[in-house]
Amino acid sequence: MKGTTPTTRTTWTAWLLGWFGMLALAMLNGTLRAAVTQPLLGETAARALATLILLAALTGYTWWLHRRWPIPTARQAGAIGLTWVAMTLTFEFGWGGLVEGLSWPTMLADYDLTAGRIWVLVPIWTAMAPAVVRRIQAARAERSNGPRGHRMDRVGDR
Repeated sequence: MKGTTPTTRTTWTAWLLGWFGMLALAMLNGTLRAAVTQPLLGETAARALATLILLAALTGYTWWLHRRWPIPTARQAGAIGLTWVAMTLTFEFGWGGLVEGLSWPTMLADYDLTAGRIWVLVPIWTAMAPAVVRRIQAARAERSNGPRGHRMDRVGDR
């Protein structure tokens, strides 16, 4: 990438590869839904529960990724989130349409809020998560450091 530093390249590489971990979480979540929760709860309730489980898993995974490979700027965090959501939607609709042969109405059904489907929260959160997690972790780091960057004890320096 022209005009990037090694740190920026490392961050982008880590987060782009990190998308595959997110994909694995989504696949495991879908398997859990199909095998366990859908037979017990029915399709609509199981899909809603799976959405909430995936949102929590994505939050934890993004938190872990950011602690391992911090995103240096808010702009990069936003760009990573948008890249992740583009990759996610490309995969979702590419796989559904080309591999599974699903129609557009079938694939878009999960995004129909009027039918009780809340899957739309997943791409929204996927786009936002890197920036939100970055902001929260930065605020926590700032609180744990005293004035002029001195680390404070958890009990507090008074």
